[in-house]
Order: sequence, then structure tokens, then C-alpha cells
Amino acid sequence: MSYITTDNLTNIMAEMTDYCNAACPMCNRFDWDLNLVKGVTNAHHTTLEFVKEKIGDEIISRLKGWMCQGTYGDAVMNPETLEIFKYLKEINPHLSITMFTNGGARNTDFWKTLAELGVDVTFSIDGLEDTNHLYRRNVKWDTLMKNVNIFIGSGGRAKWHFLVFKHNQNQIEDAEKLSKELGFKNFESAFSERWQDFNSKGEYRDITSLKVDEYVIEKPIDQKKDFVKDVDWLKNKNVFVTEEKQEKDNFLTRKISCFACQTHRREIYLRANGYVSPCCILGDVERNEPKQIINDYDKINLHHTDLKTILEGEFFQDLSDGINGGEKRLRGCYHACGEK
Repeated sequence: MSYITTDNLTNIMAEMTDYCNAACPMCNRFDWDLNLVKGVTNAHHTTLEFVKEKIGDEIISRLKGWMCQGTYGDAVMNPETLEIFKYLKEINPHLSITMFTNGGARNTDFWKTLAELGVDVTFSIDGLEDTNHLYRRNVKWDTLMKNVNIFIGSGGRAKWHFLVFKHNQNQIEDAEKLSKELGFKNFESAFSERWQDFNSKGEYRDITSLKVDEYVIEKPIDQKKDFVKDVDWLKNKNVFVTEEKQEKDNFLTRKISCFACQTHRREIYLRANGYVSPCCILGDVERNEPKQIINDYDKINLHHTDLKTILEGEFFQDLSDGINGGEKRLRGCYHACGEK
């Protein structure tokens, strides 16, 4: 099966901007000392002109989905978000558009138009009025609820995504009840993997609490096992040790089923600064693991290279070879899409 090409591309995950109105402390926007990472934040918007010129009508007309879920930003902060969505729908009326957001910005017209365009919105709301702001810093509850009500009241389809911490884990049932009262179509809770992580310098941390402003956020008492990373795997990319059986699985031979490259689905991740990768796991190309196999950043950036050339180029070829067991196999691919 060929890897991702302009001919078989079906989905685009687009980071519409690297601006954000919130200040979530475990977001990639911040380093471990909670300093805003400059250069990759608050610097770029995906523009309507860019989408028209760099993606184009032909590809857009064949797409199945356009998802706005960014590494560094929230699509509500892009001043041209609605214009881009209108253009996408004009070219491809059947295109499914999905947006993830903290819901804490923009006005009535924005949310009403979003609903009228048929955009599905997932609101990241981590608690109730007394707790949501502890992680979703700067998001005002009254503004959030106003936007939710306008969107749903205008016929919009909404999902509530609840990130679990110690301070809000006792509110999950109440939040789900509220979601039904407000008219959300779905409610789901999830756990963060970022208690265990590497930073851009390759330094590893495994924490259970994080001081934020004048308070501390803490890991939930019962962190779901699927969101607990295996330390042996993290520290040695050549060996994976399963928690259940403690069996060793060779790093180069374990089968990887790339989520971005399936029989009926081929996806790319488009950063607001123009970088192209297969998925958001590998999307932070300047700071994280992909930098190990990238020789020329201009060759994976739509501001310098056309999409067809990028997808046929060295970076995507190395990724494909690595997925199939080549020496440039990446830890992120192995962890995220490796078959158990």
C-alpha cells in the first residue's frame, strides 16, 4: 500500500493558528517552567489565500474531512476561520468540518455562523464553573456558556470533552448531566498523558503535581492505565516492555498500523506555519523527534515547497520506511500506532 499522496489524500488536520486565548499549563505552548515558547506560538495564522493556493480546489473537492486541532493554537483565534470554512464548503459541500476549542472567545455571529455552516465542535471543558479555569486558564465560564448556548441553540452539533484531574474528577457525573441539559450530542472524559513526557531537549519527567499561579493541579487519584506511559519504553526506544506480560518486543519488527495511512483514509497534519507531517503526534517537527530525520525544513513547508513534492519527498519516504521497519523508525510512530 502506497503511503500518503496528493492523489489518495482524504483528510486534513489543520492547525488554523498558533494563537490561543487560554493558557493551559501542560500545553505545548509552554515549557516546563510555564514560560511561553516563543517563535512557534502567537506568530502564524493559516490564511484563506494560503488554503486556496497551497491546497487548492482539486484536492479540497476530493476530501472527506477537515479537522481543526492544533499543537499550539485554537481555531477561534484565526480571524479568517469562518471565511476558510465557507470556502471549503463552497468547493466541497459534503466535506465534514470539525473544530476543537476551549470555547472562550469570539462573538454571537461567529458561533451562529459556525452552526449554520454545519461545523461539528468539540468543546474542551475540564470541570464546572468552579474548576474549569484551573486548567483552562483565562477561559471565563460565563463567556464559554454563552458561546455554547448560541452554537447549540443555532442548531450546532457539539461534543463535551472533559480532561480529568484530581480537582475535577468528582464532577464528571455532574458535568455529563449538564452537557445533556445544554444539548450536547456527546460527552467524554479522558486523562492526560503529559504527566510523563520529554521536552524539546530530550529531558524526561514523571510528575504527579504541577504548581500553577497560586495553586497546584494534581494527577487524578486513579489515572486510567491506557494513559500511563511505560517508563522502560520511554527510556529505551529499542525495547518495549508491556506492563501485563513484561515481554520484550523488538523496536524494528513490531508492526505499525499508521492511523494516517489506512485503506480508506489518508491524512496529513498542516501546521499554521506551513509544516506538513502525517499527524499531530509528529507535528512538532522543530522541537521533537522528527527533527532527527529532517535534513531540510524548507522541503516540508508549504511556503517553500508544493504539497505533491513534500509528500513524495525524503521526510515522508523515511517515515514510510520506518513504519515498515526501517532504521529511521520513530518512537512516536511505534508508541502511537504500534499494534499490541
